Amino acid sequence: MAFSFNNFLVIALLLIISSSFTIVKADLISDVCSKVTSQTICEQALRSDPRTKTAANLEALGFIAIDLAQSTTKSTINLLDSLLKGATDPTLKSRYSSCKENYVDASDNLAECPGFLKAKDYGSLNARASAALDDPDSCDDNFSQAPAEPAGLKQASLKLQSLCAVIDVISNNLNGS
Repeated sequence: MAFSFNNFLVIALLLIISSSFTIVKADLISDVCSKVTSQTICEQALRSDPRTKTAANLEALGFIAIDLAQSTTKSTINLLDSLLKGATDPTLKSRYSSCKENYVDASDNLAECPGFLKAKDYGSLNARASAALDDPDSCDDNFSQAPAEPAGLKQASLKLQSLCAVIDVISNNLNGS
């Protein structure tokens, strides 16, 4: 009887410890996302990646956010290629072409981020993430007048802006700002 009671105590203790680790990780994402404009988009983007379940600190979450931002940038460039191929309106072609340049610039900026994070160069990380954050916003500005920005492009823009803001928040926190 004592043996089974001891087993019960060990199992109960392990459950309590494992659930507290889950809460800490969930709080890490919630804490970071609470500091960006689009908190819902931030949480959806980060929680959609299974790697965030094992991200124990800001640095690990930073690498995941950078990877997600790079992936979003690449898929948006592919979307813009598709939109360019199908566009017949010269205004839309010009806008899509401009947006593609913006996203290529964002991709270039994001490509440097993992190295800065690994080197703990948080100032440069922040500068590159901020530059990448401006690029989808510049694309959105192309659609201030009709015809409207396609919904898929707008969603990709919001997601990338949110992920770049996450990288900014993480770099500021790691830098002690």
